[in-house]
Amino acid sequence: MAAPRLNMGDHLPYEAKQKRYAPDAIHLIRTTQQIQVQLSAMADAKASILMGATFVVFTITLNQTSKGYVAPEMLVLAAFALASAALAVMAVLPAVGPKPGTPLNLLFFGSFTQLGQEEYIDTLIEHMQEEEEVYRTMARDIYQHGNVLRRKKYRFLALSYRTFLTGMVLTVLTFAVDRLHLIHL
Repeated sequence: MAAPRLNMGDHLPYEAKQKRYAPDAIHLIRTTQQIQVQLSAMADAKASILMGATFVVFTITLNQTSKGYVAPEMLVLAAFALASAALAVMAVLPAVGPKPGTPLNLLFFGSFTQLGQEEYIDTLIEHMQEEEEVYRTMARDIYQHGNVLRRKKYRFLALSYRTFLTGMVLTVLTFAVDRLHLIHL
């Protein structure tokens, strides 16, 4: 009967058995984190622009109501602008705590502030003792931040833009129908 084959690293000391990472592995993780921070800032900026546009629509609509008449197309645009603004606010509304069942993220204040200061420091120091744990901690942060971007920020931002666009199209259609109706009178 043949002896079981040993892996090359089985006879090496513990230090030599540790996983080896590419020299630029940390740069990959840092770059990914920076890109996600930029994407988050871009989403916030786009939501702010959209909220500004909707407030212009509200101002115009309120000005018309003070004159005693609001055109039907302005009511349509105002209604969709209100819905769009609400969705844009949802996109930028900060979450200050983790969802129940979400693993502890030592790099997110909403998660690590649930620990006491010394417990946090001890846990973070413990995670920094092994290169793999450092990468896992950073990867967990990237993953959770990515989920926030996909499930919240960009989802609500896309809905907000679609709602605003739908409102503009319906406003033009309402205007056209209203004008055609006046022509036939």
